[in-house]
Amino acid sequence: MVIGYGLLLGVVAVAIFMAAPAAFGWEALTVQTGSMAPALPPGSVVYVQAVVPAELQEGDVVVFSRGGEVITHRVQANNTVEGALTTKGDANAEADLMPVTYDQVQGKVVISTPVVGDILAALDTMVGKVYLLAAGACGVMMVILGGRLRKQGSS
Repeated sequence: MVIGYGLLLGVVAVAIFMAAPAAFGWEALTVQTGSMAPALPPGSVVYVQAVVPAELQEGDVVVFSRGGEVITHRVQANNTVEGALTTKGDANAEADLMPVTYDQVQGKVVISTPVVGDILAALDTMVGKVYLLAAGACGVMMVILGGRLRKQGSS
């Protein structure tokens, strides 16, 4: 019965990690490269909130798109006159060569969690959702079976 409750609790926790960002208007993304290590190692999940780019400050971590890629780097400077950011990956020696224009900015990282991104990415596939559903169903069956066995043992 304890295992059943554990499975159910685990499924609920994963579901919250997957659904909660949308409730806050955030987007969950998985960090793919080591350019932001050690602060954001590959496999981390970052929760991104839409922002007004002109309000970004030095030190903020932003997500932007360039050439079909989604990149997460730290703001080095915000040039509001030009409408562009100077960014740099923490693990990179130099700032990015190309400035990030305001229209490329997807948002600001508000929360990050290491390792969880790879897990959530795997569970966000159809196969992952089937496994999650199966784990939840097993948990329910174990709780029901444990309750029936306990009832039989007390009679």
